[in-house]
Amino acid sequence: MNQFYREELERERASRARVEQDLGEATQRLLMAQEEIRRLTDELDAQGREQNEIESVSWSALQAPESQEGGVNEWRESDGTELQMAMEHNSRLDKEILALRARVQTLDLERKAFLDLVEQLKEEICEYQKSEKQGLLLPMPTETEEVAVCLLQGTKDEGRIEGDHVSGKAVSDQEERYQGSETLHKRCREAIENIEGRNSQLLHKLQKLEQEHEYLVERNEELESILGETQIQTKQEKEQFESEVEGLHRKITSLETELLEVQKSKTEMSGEEQASSGAQEMQEMLESCQETIEKLGSQLGERRERRKQLASELELLREDLKAEQKVLGSQVSELLEEREKINKLEQKLEDLCTDEQTYEEQMAKVVFLEEQIKNLRDEQELLCSELLESNKKREELEKQLKDSNEEKRLLLEEIAQLKQDILTTREQDGSMLEETLRMNQGMSLSDERFQQQEEKLQQLRQDLRRVQNLCSSAERELRYEREKNVDLQKQNLLLQQECTKVKAELKQARAKLSDTTETCSSLSAQWEKSQQKVKELEQELLKCSQADKLQSSLQEKLAQEKSKVCEAQKKQKLKDSQHQLLLAEARVSDKKLLEEELKEARENEARVQQELHEEQLKRKLLEQQVEELRQQLRHSRETEASLAKMHVELQAKTLHVLEDERKTDSSEHLQCQKENQKLSEQLSLLKEENKALYEEGVRLLNQKDLYVRKYNEMQLRHKDKMRRAKETFIHEVKQRDGRIKQLENELSESKLQVEKGKALIAQITAENEKLLQERRRLLQKITDQEETPWSTRSTIATLQSSLMPVPATDAQSREKDRRSAGEHLKCGTKEFQPLQPDSKSVNLSERQSKVLPSPRTSFPSREPPDSLGILKATQDTKPEGEAESQDSSFCLSPSQPSEIGYLNVASPGDTTASQLQEESQSISSENF
Repeated sequence: MNQFYREELERERASRARVEQDLGEATQRLLMAQEEIRRLTDELDAQGREQNEIESVSWSALQAPESQEGGVNEWRESDGTELQMAMEHNSRLDKEILALRARVQTLDLERKAFLDLVEQLKEEICEYQKSEKQGLLLPMPTETEEVAVCLLQGTKDEGRIEGDHVSGKAVSDQEERYQGSETLHKRCREAIENIEGRNSQLLHKLQKLEQEHEYLVERNEELESILGETQIQTKQEKEQFESEVEGLHRKITSLETELLEVQKSKTEMSGEEQASSGAQEMQEMLESCQETIEKLGSQLGERRERRKQLASELELLREDLKAEQKVLGSQVSELLEEREKINKLEQKLEDLCTDEQTYEEQMAKVVFLEEQIKNLRDEQELLCSELLESNKKREELEKQLKDSNEEKRLLLEEIAQLKQDILTTREQDGSMLEETLRMNQGMSLSDERFQQQEEKLQQLRQDLRRVQNLCSSAERELRYEREKNVDLQKQNLLLQQECTKVKAELKQARAKLSDTTETCSSLSAQWEKSQQKVKELEQELLKCSQADKLQSSLQEKLAQEKSKVCEAQKKQKLKDSQHQLLLAEARVSDKKLLEEELKEARENEARVQQELHEEQLKRKLLEQQVEELRQQLRHSRETEASLAKMHVELQAKTLHVLEDERKTDSSEHLQCQKENQKLSEQLSLLKEENKALYEEGVRLLNQKDLYVRKYNEMQLRHKDKMRRAKETFIHEVKQRDGRIKQLENELSESKLQVEKGKALIAQITAENEKLLQERRRLLQKITDQEETPWSTRSTIATLQSSLMPVPATDAQSREKDRRSAGEHLKCGTKEFQPLQPDSKSVNLSERQSKVLPSPRTSFPSREPPDSLGILKATQDTKPEGEAESQDSSFCLSPSQPSEIGYLNVASPGDTTASQLQEESQSISSENF
């Protein structure tokens, strides 16, 4: 039991340590995420500023007049470089957006995981507190005192009863002892059941913790897989974006080449159009085409730049697209009008081949431009869809960032509360662990005693077996020794009085133990207070470092402002800077002193841990250390006041812009004071909790005594169970032996039955062999009888054929009958063979029914029954076995048709004799 409790405590410690580590890592991750988000927002702001500058430059370049072609080329080159820069900037922005998305997803997942952890921890803390309260509120019955009172009452009653009824005394004493033992056993059972219930609850908690740990491991693996998938998706999106950028570059180069070709054609056409009357119209058309091309180029540049501005210029783009669509519609109408004009010019200038060639070239260019316009429209639609998607994504990202920031704040607040709860639980666990260790030491000694008692019990069992044989002789001696038992009872009374004295001494020892536990708890509380004060000092050092950083930033700003101020003020600022440097050196020295004081405080903590056993000396040292720490706190507060004064002096010298920072510093100072007040309130709460823990320790000591008693009673019950188990085992062994004997008898009987069955099988096989021999003999006789009448049948058939006149009308019918009968006989000779299964006989009967004619024909229906009846009459005289063999041989004999013909000849008074004779004649003629 002790080992089980130790293992449970170790598991709970490990689980709590893991949870604390997870919380620390979570806080670190949240801080890192906040820093990254701030950095990314700053970078986005800087990039937005750069975009605004680039847009202003591009607008100024577009609005500037194009005076010369060289200037135009330079402008195109600058536009190309700016476009490249803009594309690179777009790629960077897309990468950063993807990174932000991934980061937001990871933060959401971490937030969910932390919320789950927080809820689980809260539930565990509530359950733990409830279980502790229930364990403390259990009743604490003083079973030892009750047992002592019962025994004293029994002894007094026995002392009052005297002499004559000695036998009645013994019986009553035995009954009272038996009742007292039963009550003790009941109480022990109840206590053991309570312990088992608590153990089951602890096991259930451990299983829950293990399941939660496995769930966290699985969630971490899932998060890693999700991160891998997001990385792959980002790579794919990058590749797609690069391919789109390359396509846009190609389109830009193609447009530039087309513009150059149009300009060349313009220069070539300028000389020819001066001579012709319609040259002005052509120039106007070319100018309009150039204007449209330039407009399209400017629109493309504007759209690409507007694509960079994801959310700010969405509405403007929609309006521009609508206007551009109208312009394109007007341009299309103008192009159609130009086509009509060109057709008219072609009719007028059919004679001029040169003009025709130029017109053809212009028409081809117009068609090419129309195709370009269609492509540009398609690109416009794609750009609009992409812009809408990008705006939606950006809005979603902004919402996610806001939600994540709010959730982070909430998580930080919850984590701070959880840390406070964990500190309180740690303090409670420390006191509980010390008490459990003491309990375990006592239980280890009880285990050794229990082993010794078990060995003694084994010896006693052996002695009891011997004593049972001597009980009959001992009963006579007990009659003489009852008088001696009276003296022994008096001695028992004296021993009980001594037991009461020992119990009083035990109570005194427990009081001493409670005093020692109080002193230990007070020392542990003082040590924890010292640790908290050291933590407060570390926080103050961090605040000082932050103040130094702020001072450094302020100094940089002052240096920038000094460069702008006149030379006359430089000397004063130099003096101020020297003064500030001196102050900074003083602060550095203060920092060093504080660090040394921290080291000293840590050394003092180590000393306190070593000197916990010495109570009085440690108390004095701790009080001195507390006073020193208070002095240090006063010094730190004074340093803070001096720093605040320095801040005030510096802020008076600086501009009004730094007033906001001063306000933030003052607000932080107020927050620090509020935190100090909260810490003082927490100290008071901790003192109250220490008092409650002391009371719980006293209750646990009382519970320890109860557990020891219950454990001893459980041992006695275990011995009774072992005795009963042995008795049941012996009874079951006897039953098993009887069962084995029964099974052996059944096996012998089954063997005899098997031998009898084998003998019967041998007799049956011998009889079967005899029957088979008789069957073969009968078959041989039948074949001999069939061979003798064959010659007589042939002669009779020839004589009948010569003597009987055959009418002409019945010749055809008789031939058909003969053929059918011959086929029937052939089938019978092939299929009817000796010693084959009955299935073939069935098939033969079916074939005969198919081949033989119906009763309506010339063949009558009584032909087969007559022949079979004659044969059956010959076989009835034989036994049943022989009859069956003869029937089978008859059905399967190949000489059946000959027998049928022979029997039909022998029957003179039959109506079917003539028909059978005809059949026999036909068969004999076929055989010849």
